[in-house]
Amino acid sequence: MTELLMIFRGVVMGAAEIVPSIGGSTLALVMGIYDDFIEFLNQISDFIKGVFKFVLRRQTLKELKKDFKNIDLKFGVLSFLGIAVALALFSQIITRLLDEHAVYAYSFFFGLVAASTSVPWGEMKKHGFRELLVTALTFILFFLMLGIKPTVVENPSFIFLFISAAVAISAIVLPGISISFVFLLFGVYDFVITLLRDLLRFSVNFEKLVDVAAIGFGVLFGFLIFVKLIKKGLKKYPSETMGLSVGLMLASLRVLWPFFNAENIEAKLLPWEVPTEQLSVSLFLIVLAVVAVFVLRRISDSSNLKDLS
Repeated sequence: MTELLMIFRGVVMGAAEIVPSIGGSTLALVMGIYDDFIEFLNQISDFIKGVFKFVLRRQTLKELKKDFKNIDLKFGVLSFLGIAVALALFSQIITRLLDEHAVYAYSFFFGLVAASTSVPWGEMKKHGFRELLVTALTFILFFLMLGIKPTVVENPSFIFLFISAAVAISAIVLPGISISFVFLLFGVYDFVITLLRDLLRFSVNFEKLVDVAAIGFGVLFGFLIFVKLIKKGLKKYPSETMGLSVGLMLASLRVLWPFFNAENIEAKLLPWEVPTEQLSVSLFLIVLAVVAVFVLRRISDSSNLKDLS
């Protein structure tokens, strides 16, 4: 049962990564496994660095084996198996929902993120001036950033893909923003999601392999940097780091605002300006998402920072 629960949590996180502005780390927080997730990523980061040191003869094989033994393989394998299943099964389903039923998809996602903000807020040990300042500044900065309409890049270069992937991977550890959304900001979301579909269909050529390599190297580079930064932040400044998460999640609601013209997502509306039937379904889905968050919290651990504080 424990193994199945780990896979299920991975599936939930993987599905969230496909959706712009949610992210797997947001659902990891809701499910109470954020600390385990960050710790596992930190263990992987240590092992990768150990491999480089071993190749450069700055670390012994014995030390490298020790780094490997420190990895919680059970948690990692089962969680990422779930993530892989979600990417394979839901990448086309979710993108189709966003294309054909955007109003209702965004309603559910809006409720999901709005309810989830209560989790990092509750994890904050202090709600003093400094913590509230971090939350407010993060909210304002990202609220403004998320209002920028990205330019679609049709044929990104190797360097551009590398940089966008390096920044995007930071979303794997930052609640309130997804890898998909960072790619969206860089204008390569459609390019990357199409590349993912082609890989799953084994429709590849040399040019696509080069693109995959650019993304892979970017992910590796960003991963080694951001995981350590978040781990240190959670250890030294847990309340401020959780405040940053709250600010990010609140800002992401700008992108997920579910009240808009069904034929034009850019035409934002106030709730009372939406047709009655559309408003009723949207509100129902928002409430349903809030209930879903409550249920996920009920089956989770009590704290996300028990092993990191």
